[in-house]
Amino acid sequence: MKKIACCILLAGEQKPVEVRRSLLILASARKMKVPEISRMYHISGEHIRKTIHRFNQEGMDSLKPNYGGGRPPTFTEEQRERIIDLAQIPPHTIGYPFRHWSLSKLKEAAEERKIVSSISIETIRVILDEAQDTFEATWQEYAAELDKLDKNVYEATITKAEQDRIAGKW
Repeated sequence: MKKIACCILLAGEQKPVEVRRSLLILASARKMKVPEISRMYHISGEHIRKTIHRFNQEGMDSLKPNYGGGRPPTFTEEQRERIIDLAQIPPHTIGYPFRHWSLSKLKEAAEERKIVSSISIETIRVILDEAQDTFEATWQEYAAELDKLDKNVYEATITKAEQDRIAGKW
């Protein structure tokens, strides 16, 4: 009983679920009936009975929430890595007629290459955001490389006379 009171007193350090469960147990220990507790805390009688029953079986451990962990991941780590690897490859080097990936183009490429059977653009965005630190430098290096390449291509296509005119030698 003292432990429960301590849990309530330390409510600032506890999780709200633990505090709420502690209050239910404390009210029950004070001989309040389930309907009274239900009205006081706006919690269903069924939930109160389950909480009390679980406390009687497990003790203080029953106050801690037992979360299930959520939905399992839809895509494996290998699939995620392959999507990240694909995003790091310049599209024109693997036969696509564009120089930069968009989320929709990356989605189509991942499905074409059978990395995944189907994936949403939003999931692609999440996967890339989670891996942002790992390939951000690669994109910056790639952009710098493209700038150099574009400059070299531009300089190779203009004639000597045009270069002189640009340099102010005319």
